[in-house]
Amino acid sequence: MLKKSVFLTLAVFAACPVLFAQAGKPLTNYSGACQVTVPANWVVNGMFGAANSPDNKVSVAVTSPTNNTSLARTEQTAPLMYPKDKVTLSTPTEFQMEGLSVMNGKPNVYRGIQLPGKVCLVEVIYESGTVDDARKIAATLKSAK
Repeated sequence: MLKKSVFLTLAVFAACPVLFAQAGKPLTNYSGACQVTVPANWVVNGMFGAANSPDNKVSVAVTSPTNNTSLARTEQTAPLMYPKDKVTLSTPTEFQMEGLSVMNGKPNVYRGIQLPGKVCLVEVIYESGTVDDARKIAATLKSAK
């Protein structure tokens, strides 16, 4: 019985770093209006609303443009700014594109959501992992206030 207790205790302590890493940490844009959750072991630069994976192979940027408070406007302009992306989701409150980033030609997921009086945007650029991993991060986009 003692061996079983010791084993279970060790197993719990061994799992703790994994559980904390899965919990994630918030990343907000410069004004603090919008937020995504990135894995706990990522490096966050909150001043710029950006984060990178430890190996720098995945990056995230979150923003809320002050000159655009309409997701409909984002839907019109984003395809012009991201010509190598394809629209994968378009509703009155959500917009998503996937393809290749104009910044570096790497795969990306670009997502926007409409909130009262503002639009929150996130771009996940990745060269490791999968599109599903990038989608999971982008799907955490929400209002921070």
